[in-house]
Amino acid sequence: MALRTLASKKTLSLALGGGARPLAAAAAARGVATTVSLPDLPYDFGALEPAISGEIMRLHHQKHHATYVANYNKALEQLDAAVSKGDASAVVQLQGAIKFNGGGHVNHSIFWKNLKPISEGGGEPPHGKLGWAIDEHFGSFEALVKKMNAEGAALQGSGWVWLALDKEAKKLSVETTPNQDPLVTKGASFVPLLGIDVWEHAYYLQVISFCWN
Repeated sequence: MALRTLASKKTLSLALGGGARPLAAAAAARGVATTVSLPDLPYDFGALEPAISGEIMRLHHQKHHATYVANYNKALEQLDAAVSKGDASAVVQLQGAIKFNGGGHVNHSIFWKNLKPISEGGGEPPHGKLGWAIDEHFGSFEALVKKMNAEGAALQGSGWVWLALDKEAKKLSVETTPNQDPLVTKGASFVPLLGIDVWEHAYYLQVISFCWN
């Protein structure tokens, strides 16, 4: 449903070469990363209606993304304490929480920037270098939408579908990651151009509304 909503509205309009900013570099000598903060949206919650309702955007940003930020920062504080104590078991135990919540923050920070209101040029198919690259590697924009929809539907459980630039192969590709794994887990050469959230929290309220109506 999320893929159909986003792709059918042709929100694949991100310039070639975009991507996520890396998390801040380690601030302490022992190498523990600094905490992160919830980014502001570059548009109002209701600016993407009717494609995505304002209620979903508010909940997605203010609750779900905010929770990833809070839990990531908490895990970093615990990691700092564990490193200071030399507690190797605690350090290992915290890696899952850091990956999941840190990935959730990275992925959603990309996701918000992928979306743009129609009044600001959103909803238009990509042009220029990105449009040419899509035609070259997928045949057409419509073929890319179809492939991303298929990959999202086939994803077991929750996760993400990505339009990526493979810097080593010098081509575009469609990739999937489970849960909140960021695209970098598929390889350092992949640059995320577009991330589509296949988690239910990205669309479930709108599905319920559609079914009720």
